[in-house]
Amino acid sequence: MLVHRLLIVDGSSILTTCFFATVPKEYYYGRTPEEKQAALSRVMKTSTGICVNGVYAAMKSLTKLLSGYKPSHLAVVWDITRDTFRRRIYPEYKGNRAETVPELKSQFILMQEILEDANIQQFMDADLEADDLIGSLSKQFEGKLPVYIYTKDQDCLQLVNDYTRLWLNTNRADELKATYGVTGIPDNVFEFTPYYVKEVYGLNPIQIIDKKALEGDTSDNIPGVRGVGEKAAVPLLQEFGTIEMIYEALESDEQAFKETCKSLGIRSPVKALKEGKESAILSKNLATIRCKKLEVTLDELRLSINEIALNRQYKRLEFKTLIKPVLETPVIKQAEQGCLF
Repeated sequence: MLVHRLLIVDGSSILTTCFFATVPKEYYYGRTPEEKQAALSRVMKTSTGICVNGVYAAMKSLTKLLSGYKPSHLAVVWDITRDTFRRRIYPEYKGNRAETVPELKSQFILMQEILEDANIQQFMDADLEADDLIGSLSKQFEGKLPVYIYTKDQDCLQLVNDYTRLWLNTNRADELKATYGVTGIPDNVFEFTPYYVKEVYGLNPIQIIDKKALEGDTSDNIPGVRGVGEKAAVPLLQEFGTIEMIYEALESDEQAFKETCKSLGIRSPVKALKEGKESAILSKNLATIRCKKLEVTLDELRLSINEIALNRQYKRLEFKTLIKPVLETPVIKQAEQGCLF
């Protein structure tokens, strides 16, 4: 039975994850660029030499996700450049990341072509990142139907609310499922609701932004406040709520602030906070997902896969195990109306 829900899939996340999960193991053992490149040269290819390891695994995962959880609506979002508005704010943003290897880069275009032929709605923007588009879609349609986000990007925790849940692809998934007794969700994924964000991180979803603003993020090269880590950031945010309120308390009565820190059991971060105020504000700006109105209707997101075109692509790319008989009736019919979650 179809489930009346909008599933938003982070295409960049799923493809990148699948690519690196299926490269030869020698890639990770390689000590030199030459050794790593030699391993990459052996990734799965078609008989004509097209690299397809990531696309094959990603389409297999997406097919399993759709067949297992049968969403009524679907959107796939993409990162298409690192030179987004965040680079204008902070030129060093994501400046520590290596260039995307050609073997993966070519597969982004390939997978986007497959999804387009299959009649799956995709979204990309030269000024925004995938998580901004995820936020835009979730905010636009939450309340109209349940929204589920599938990604590996923890930034999306800030989007979780009573109408939007996050299926976070994480290596902690099995541990978290066992701890909280959660079942019925995809493999390698933990489903975050507001309750579980608070349980796991000790904060409300919106405070994940402030947490990152204080701690920084090495993967995105967000500086944060030097000298303030998780042990101080979480208690401070539990006590004061936001970085703005932390600084308000510090600047209005420094001695009282120090006493509060002592009562929270943390070493006074006053010096670090004073020196890092500008960086904290910048980091919060960088960590905040930007949402904008997208020119799309809910009906346009209704899932109706063109299986004939999809099979044609699979045949061209020699994905024999993914080809399936085409039904005479539409693959996806209109979902029954249902309550949110």
